[in-house]
Amino acid sequence: MNKLPICVLLALALSACATVKGPSDKGITASFKNEPSTSFVAGYQPVNVRVSQEGKGLEATCTIDSAKYSTEPFKTPATVNLPAYSQGAANVTLSCTYDGETMAKAFAPENLSKKARAGSAIGVAILCPICGVGVAAANSGRNKENDIYGFTKLEIEF
Repeated sequence: MNKLPICVLLALALSACATVKGPSDKGITASFKNEPSTSFVAGYQPVNVRVSQEGKGLEATCTIDSAKYSTEPFKTPATVNLPAYSQGAANVTLSCTYDGETMAKAFAPENLSKKARAGSAIGVAILCPICGVGVAAANSGRNKENDIYGFTKLEIEF
């Protein structure tokens, strides 16, 4: 039996998986700065926020700020629900204070859809190696205008 049609169907099913996981019930949710900031929001992505020093996690007080939204101060480690956008995703700045010292770091949004497609191609490749190559090739020529952009983790090292 030819496995190629089965692999193609599996690849299509996996590539259609949602890239935005939805808000976490335990997370802090960002607030929009104004009404236009909600345009093109595809959903909320739970983002892990961590502060460390020499690899050890720290409890720091942090805020996240962008041109479109911000958070109230929160303690790390934390899960923060940040909007994911189909268009117009903005950089964010994570600012944290630990032991009287404040650090800030800017982050650019990543293509969450591309990450999901890469993950599905790996899954297909494990089940059917020749199909994984086909999925990767098909995704490389894909129109990316409907992709979702956001964050999965934000980390600062003191």
